[in-house]
Amino acid sequence: MINLFRKKSFSVLLIIFLLSLFLGADEPVSLQFKQEKGQILHADALVNETVYIDGYYSHQAEIDEFSVSAVREVSEEGSAVLDSSFRTVERIGGVPGILEWISSETVRLERDMLGSLTVPIEAARPVLRHVPSFPDYPVSPGDSWSLPAEEVHLLRIRNVLYGPYYGSFMAQYQYLDNREIEGRLFARISIEYNVYLPVRQTGEPIRLITGQSIQEILWDIENGRPEQKREDFEFLMMMADGRTQEFIGRGETTYRLTKSIDRPQAVNSLRSELGAVPGVTVQPTEEGILLSVIETDRILFEPESSVVSSDQRSRLEELARSLSAYNERDILITGHTANYGTTEGRQNLSRDRAAAVSQILFPEGRPGPGKLFLKGAGNSEPLGSDQADRRVEILILD
Repeated sequence: MINLFRKKSFSVLLIIFLLSLFLGADEPVSLQFKQEKGQILHADALVNETVYIDGYYSHQAEIDEFSVSAVREVSEEGSAVLDSSFRTVERIGGVPGILEWISSETVRLERDMLGSLTVPIEAARPVLRHVPSFPDYPVSPGDSWSLPAEEVHLLRIRNVLYGPYYGSFMAQYQYLDNREIEGRLFARISIEYNVYLPVRQTGEPIRLITGQSIQEILWDIENGRPEQKREDFEFLMMMADGRTQEFIGRGETTYRLTKSIDRPQAVNSLRSELGAVPGVTVQPTEEGILLSVIETDRILFEPESSVVSSDQRSRLEELARSLSAYNERDILITGHTANYGTTEGRQNLSRDRAAAVSQILFPEGRPGPGKLFLKGAGNSEPLGSDQADRRVEILILD
């Protein structure tokens, strides 16, 4: 009886072994960034957080975060020079898909194939550094590793900036499994870390920043870049006066890859398409391709108005047809005003003008993955006449 049981057990183990050989085990892979000159990686994040003051509920916040990293150079070893832009935006009236452009900060970084960053000492962005990072040897599902990382915080309190404050820690990684999605193989990786950052400077309003982040990313193994990321976090700030602020929430990030715009080709194509549209100029800029609707005897707006005159709508509708070729690109629409009224009034009017133009260009919103940003510049960029200053500019962002 015992021998029969042993034979059956051996047979089961043999079958399991043969099945594993037939099905194939997960082969070890080298996880690394694969960076090519001209690549532009967009990270579009939405953060939902609950804020508590001294342990009591304060408010709920929904925050949009955008970063764009353009690969400028790649060394023979695979390290890349990046120009990473971090965009600060606000929702406009809670309408999804339309965001007010507040500011943009660009930092030149270097990143090696394993994810380690070299950041200028004075830079406050990116907040999270060296995550994700990978070991210099192949790994398989089930493997774990630990690598150093850093968070940098620059905080605005009562309109005064404090910091940056630096916190170093070890990030803990675990290679969970592989996922096949639409014929592509992704590694699912968990990342956890704790931050403990006492503030030592005399006179600072903050005494301690501490917290925990639990993340999960989908990593495109073949193409060497992230696809999605989810984060659950809880952070606590202790103030010098003994009060506390606690932030608990979740962030969802999606990534998309584009290529740098071929500026000469794009400019020539747009000029050819828009040659019969009066008052539209096209020119390359460092940020992308700028289209200005500026002809002084065919003004889009009456003085102190954000209403596009009916006889001028056709110009914008023609422009919309040309912009349909750039659905994967982010677009920034900036409104301008003449130098009348208050600074606040000019700011609001110029933003309203950008919004009015956006509704004609994209009446049903952007049809592709590209984002739409609006900005009111007031009279901060005058061209020398009231007519020319009542203009709108459309920037196709690289």
